[in-house]
Amino acid sequence: MRFIVLDLEWNGSYSKKAHGYFNEIIEIGAVALDDEMHPVDAFHRVIRPSVSKKLTNLVKELTHITPEELEEEGGSFAKTMRAFSKWAGEEAAVLTWSNTDLLVLLENYRFFHGIDRIPFMKWYADIQPYCQRRMGVDTSQQMGLSRACEALAISAEDSALHRAPDDAMLTAQVFMRLYDPESFAACLQQVNKEFYARLLFKPIFIREFDSPLIKRGSFCFSCPECGKGLQLKGKWKYFSRAFCAELFCKSCKKAYMARVQCRQLYEGVDIRRKLTEKKPSQPEKTDVPET
Repeated sequence: MRFIVLDLEWNGSYSKKAHGYFNEIIEIGAVALDDEMHPVDAFHRVIRPSVSKKLTNLVKELTHITPEELEEEGGSFAKTMRAFSKWAGEEAAVLTWSNTDLLVLLENYRFFHGIDRIPFMKWYADIQPYCQRRMGVDTSQQMGLSRACEALAISAEDSALHRAPDDAMLTAQVFMRLYDPESFAACLQQVNKEFYARLLFKPIFIREFDSPLIKRGSFCFSCPECGKGLQLKGKWKYFSRAFCAELFCKSCKKAYMARVQCRQLYEGVDIRRKLTEKKPSQPEKTDVPET
């Protein structure tokens, strides 16, 4: 299988058509890898913006892309993506470092072509969590590309970070270093109707204590000392995206604060629980005058 490591740069601006903020792609870079992890080709284009010719200060500082470069060398989004689609091939797997670029690409297809899909993409993988797992890094927090390169001793000195072609090459180097055919097979997703439903699903924090989506046992806690069930003092209250309550162990005479966060994901409800012992309040110290 041919792998396409893709990276995008975009400019944010207000769009009347989108009725809000729109991330317009201004550069695309990609590296093609064969199934033995050898780079076999590369793709680079800049795209002339049509929503806003003015680049944000952040984009100019990070990428060093100039309006003159886009105007002189850039093509339209439609023309550029036709060229990219032909270059990538129909059966290639598209890989990105996190799914942010994928969401922006989909946003641009929706804006310019009115479709909620990426026509050329049949297979996809977000290689950021895969690489973090292979490195033994907790995936609850996203690792930046530069940090991954540093951890793997991949030099980025000769690369222009935040330029699509160089970021794509660095991403490819990280992936090439960590790739294992057997473990990676589970990461590849077929791009179909369910794929887009999962991609576009927005997690929701459940705020209703009596929601049928939450199992009642989620609010039951045992004492860490004696193992007996803790008693509820007062009521559960929703605070800072979680249900909170004070619990008490009659046997150990200890008080605890419980926190239960319930988030509806595409796959179901994610429950995260935390129990913290309440320390007895210390009496305030008073200054005693010296005699």
